[in-house]
Amino acid sequence: MPWPMRTALTAGILSLVGCAAGPMPAGDDASGDDVIEADAAPADPDAAPAVYDWLPAGCSDSGADIYVTPSGGGDRGEVVRCSLGVVMTAAEVDAALDDSGAEGVVATTGVRTVKIAYRTVRGDGSATVSTATVWLPETPRAAPAPVALIARSTSGIADSCAPSREDTPMANQGLPYAARGFVAVAPDFAGLGNEGTHAYLDNHEAVDQLFDGARALDDLIGAAAIGDPVVANGYSQGGGIVLSAQALEYEVTGRRTLAAVVAIAPEWPTRTNSFEYEKVLREPDTLTGLAGLSVPPVAVMRAYGWFANRMGPEHAGDSFPEAERADIIDAIETNCTIELGAALGAGQTHLRDLVDEAFRVSLIACIDGTAGCVEPASSFHAWLLSDFVTADPLGADVLIVQGLGDQVMPAASEAACDVAKLRAEGVEPSVCSDTFATHDTILEAKIEHALSWTEAAASGAARPICSSSFLPPCDP
Repeated sequence: MPWPMRTALTAGILSLVGCAAGPMPAGDDASGDDVIEADAAPADPDAAPAVYDWLPAGCSDSGADIYVTPSGGGDRGEVVRCSLGVVMTAAEVDAALDDSGAEGVVATTGVRTVKIAYRTVRGDGSATVSTATVWLPETPRAAPAPVALIARSTSGIADSCAPSREDTPMANQGLPYAARGFVAVAPDFAGLGNEGTHAYLDNHEAVDQLFDGARALDDLIGAAAIGDPVVANGYSQGGGIVLSAQALEYEVTGRRTLAAVVAIAPEWPTRTNSFEYEKVLREPDTLTGLAGLSVPPVAVMRAYGWFANRMGPEHAGDSFPEAERADIIDAIETNCTIELGAALGAGQTHLRDLVDEAFRVSLIACIDGTAGCVEPASSFHAWLLSDFVTADPLGADVLIVQGLGDQVMPAASEAACDVAKLRAEGVEPSVCSDTFATHDTILEAKIEHALSWTEAAASGAARPICSSSFLPPCDP
């Protein structure tokens, strides 16, 4: 049955609270990090802002319920499960931000979390459901409340790896936006946590599900209370997703409402050798443990997701060597990303142990345009090419944030090439780098700058300047 509309607005409409109400953050301090000071005064200082009743009446599913999809169909964005999460005062939000490493963000409001499941579509257009975490500010920065789309990093394919299963997930990425008055939504993406298999690195599918998350907010709270998506922040896998959202927003929604896209250490499929995939194919004798931190798990998760969703669940492991298939499938289905990489390094000692030999040879032929490109490699190759998207010169402004010590998504082969691609396609991104930050530390190091940059872009103010915009030359 369709999930009913849960609440109406309380009396009164919110006064504007956001960037225009107080001074914008200054530029970077000597360390290159912005400190975002609280300024929650309404535009009219004599009028206290009203507050929406953010508690959807009847939102009573248990946390486990949201991963079980009810039967029946419905419209994209329809919420089919809803579970109320934690409630935090502004002081508690500040404490959570400090604990997460985002201590430079100062909350202007309390926040509550809600976990939902909503209807969306797969890359082939078939109906599915994604779960998500929603952060609702007690006092939004404007009326209707502007939306921040949050795209998570790679967590794995196993259901236990879904970020929404945590009590307060992504406290250093989604919570900072809610702390500043945005309504924020972070999809797990279909098949991660619930039934089916996550289509890892499918740009088009992820973008559909990201924007359907904004539609789900309308269904959850009411379209009169929820404004447009105006900012998108993505980290790692999510960085690639929000860059794809910049490219595909008009195609997917028929509108351009995003003002700012922030891609932090982006994992963006832009060529067949993204994430050194051709190394897996062309250098099969390389030791798996020496191939790079992300190369083996990325290769097997993408192939597994494509085969499961496009060829059928019974074919999910068809790209793996028959002798290794059961072990690789078990590793994928039981481990999150870091543990998966370790399992592959220990169990499949060479890169050739990750790819069926006939598939490997055929896929190389497809890439090189030579004889021998046959099924299923030909269809997989065609999908790889179709997965590359073109940036929208009329779309949102873009900020690329990158740690120069990143060994998972190295600056030269990923972020630098992303910047080159954006420029070639008519989008001039801003760049903010950190000399010493790794893949694991760049989000905490630069979330303050990312947030202040998006706040400025959303309000039309001058963007704060990062202390470093250096990236090495693109090494494709």
